[in-house]
Amino acid sequence: MASQSSTFLFDGAEKAIDGSRDTLFSCSGTLVGFSHWWSLSLPDMYRINSVTITNKADLLYRMTDVEILIGNFEEDNGNKNPICAVISYIPSAGTHTFNCGGMIGRFVNLKLDSLNPLAALMVCEVEVYGELVVPAPSFSTVVMGRNVTVVEKKLCWSDALFYCRDLHWDLLSIRSKQEQREVEEALKKVSFPLTHHVWFGRRRYLMAGTWFWMSGASETYDYWERNSFWGETSPCGAIATSAPFKWNDLPCGEHLHFICLKDYQSDKKRVEFYSTTRRLTQLSP
Repeated sequence: MASQSSTFLFDGAEKAIDGSRDTLFSCSGTLVGFSHWWSLSLPDMYRINSVTITNKADLLYRMTDVEILIGNFEEDNGNKNPICAVISYIPSAGTHTFNCGGMIGRFVNLKLDSLNPLAALMVCEVEVYGELVVPAPSFSTVVMGRNVTVVEKKLCWSDALFYCRDLHWDLLSIRSKQEQREVEEALKKVSFPLTHHVWFGRRRYLMAGTWFWMSGASETYDYWERNSFWGETSPCGAIATSAPFKWNDLPCGEHLHFICLKDYQSDKKRVEFYSTTRRLTQLSP
């Protein structure tokens, strides 16, 4: 299903997904103004390899500075999802394909913020190419009012982080003693056998002893089993799945179950994480 921020005459959002690259009579279009968006809601989560866009045949219209966003969050009509690409230029009646590197999402958005009060967003066809994503089995619950899920899949720390960010929000942060106790109760109720620890969102600077939350949470609560010199520890944090549920640093390559925070956090800026095996995605402002 397609939607858009406004509609000019009969140029509804659905015309950009009607299977036709006709550049005159089969295009969506918004009213003029400063800010516009067009959104495609997919029936499920997909790993999106590329997006192909066909521009309108209008000598006065060039598609420029339009962001392509892909993700799972519905907030702001999907306009808070990560950026696949920024369209620098598609000429009149032109078609261009943008590589999205396997980004995962249920929403594909085009977003235009302009300084021109006469700007509009016109699209003749949006083609999305990818494959269905089947999430791993998981156990979901609520901790301190936040939706979390323990994933029945064993991954190294970085892959667990990417999994949480692709399908949910982030690896879980634990912000207080009360939240720690609720996480413990949740781990006791998990319906499948857990690894001895599960990854969560605690990370240490590689060349320093400071630990932080990947989700951007600023709380300094900790529950470490031991305090060690940073040069002798791993930078990846995990929580034990049996009493007393202490935190430990473990080798980042160890394959463990992990716990994700599912809810979009509008007041937090996540810590960027770079990987040689993953394309870095940027959150839309």
